Amino acid sequence: MKLSGAQTVVKTLEDLGIDTVFGYTGNYAMPVFEALKHAPIRLVVPTSEVCGAHAADGYRRASGKVCAVLSTSGPGATNLVTGIATAYMDSVPLLAITANVPTYKLGKDSFQEVDITGIVTPVTKYAHIVKNVNELEREIKKAYALAVSGRTAPVLIDIPYDVLLDETEYLCLGTPVYPCPVADASALAEAAEILNGAERPAILVGGGAGGAGIAVAELADKLRAPVFTTLRGTGTTDSSRLIGAVGSCAPRRYNKLYASADVILALGTRFSDKMHSKPAKRKYVHIDIDNAELDKIVPADCAVCARIEDAVPQLTELIKERSSEWYAPPARPKATDGITRLAETVASADLADTLVATDVGNHQIAMLKALKAKPYCEIISSLGLGTMGFGLPALIGAVTATGKRGILFTGDGSFNMNINELATAVHAGLNISIVIANNRELGMIKNLERTRTDGCGDEVTATPHINYALLARAFGAEGKRVSARNITALLNSEKKGVHVYDVKIRG
Repeated sequence: MKLSGAQTVVKTLEDLGIDTVFGYTGNYAMPVFEALKHAPIRLVVPTSEVCGAHAADGYRRASGKVCAVLSTSGPGATNLVTGIATAYMDSVPLLAITANVPTYKLGKDSFQEVDITGIVTPVTKYAHIVKNVNELEREIKKAYALAVSGRTAPVLIDIPYDVLLDETEYLCLGTPVYPCPVADASALAEAAEILNGAERPAILVGGGAGGAGIAVAELADKLRAPVFTTLRGTGTTDSSRLIGAVGSCAPRRYNKLYASADVILALGTRFSDKMHSKPAKRKYVHIDIDNAELDKIVPADCAVCARIEDAVPQLTELIKERSSEWYAPPARPKATDGITRLAETVASADLADTLVATDVGNHQIAMLKALKAKPYCEIISSLGLGTMGFGLPALIGAVTATGKRGILFTGDGSFNMNINELATAVHAGLNISIVIANNRELGMIKNLERTRTDGCGDEVTATPHINYALLARAFGAEGKRVSARNITALLNSEKKGVHVYDVKIRG
């Protein structure tokens, strides 16, 4: 079957089971978009390429399915970089496909030419420019297989314009399969020996344990150990022994209990600088699918390279049943500031079968604390890179994937970053509610500024005075200025559509 390069791209996506593409066209990308018109693949057009990448990210987080993001060359391709880096830091797989100038123009500083594979290499698992149309099917399937194997991550395939126009025989190649690391039996036995000998064992759960919630709960019950999470690990398990997140943004009483453990079993976490502290006289058992993360930050007394969902049940069989707990669960701190109270008010609404997204800042920390029992796949938040403006486009992708209702809890500073995506949400007829915690400042930066002797000044941390209710109506959404005490009732009673609630708060 003879196909053009552009048709090969689309046919390969079909073969991979990709049913949705977020794409923004341009001169050199036009052949792919023309081929999409004749394929059973849904095309969602965002208002910018970075929003397309964030949407593809959210699509995966909510559904577990990979989708593609398409862009043209030059600035179209470079606009993807923040979205790709965001996905990379949170181990989210997505397939980015970019068009480029024709091969005979490469390396000549042609109009809208850029070495996008060179730019994204540090934040992708695989990045390759395809200069021969006969390699196109194989390279796309290879990239996809790498994206979803092992520690998942974004990949990028760059295709010059003349390759998209050339013809090739479509071969219906199989998708490569890359083996997953298998837990070493002796390493698991060593881990069990350390945990069985512990007086005060505790479990730390990261985002890599997202598919092992039940297994983690069973292990915690057998160990009678408290369960802590990283912020990325919020929602990974609903264990009755769950305490909450630890780290620089966690309540002191949670960190104190975590620090008192004599053995930490770390599952699917890379020990980021936001949560890690290493008191004296403790041991670490570290299980992670990525061997590069083992012994990178924390020297482990026992390191196991394996999938968490495979290793934890095996480890549980080797653990001796304990008769009593060594800890008393700490009381949940009371909300003392406006942003925390508003987050808890939003979280008290009926959120059954509802996706909850955040942007980045104080509001994000408050909401993740309020959602500690929410399922992992229903929480959409950028933790590794901390990308402001992530929330709305990512939620659009998540709602597109699942058909569920979505709520975005955001700050005014973050919301201003990609407010243009209201147009995409309205045009797609999505069911999304947006609660803006509007304190007219970059709250987290303002807090940090207070710790410095010579701050950057209010003119830097202040945000513009925007009537978000009026602006929402200009995009075709429903917009209201409301008080915090009315939010729960509004979220529980609203009709379908895009709703924007501007809530003025302090702090």
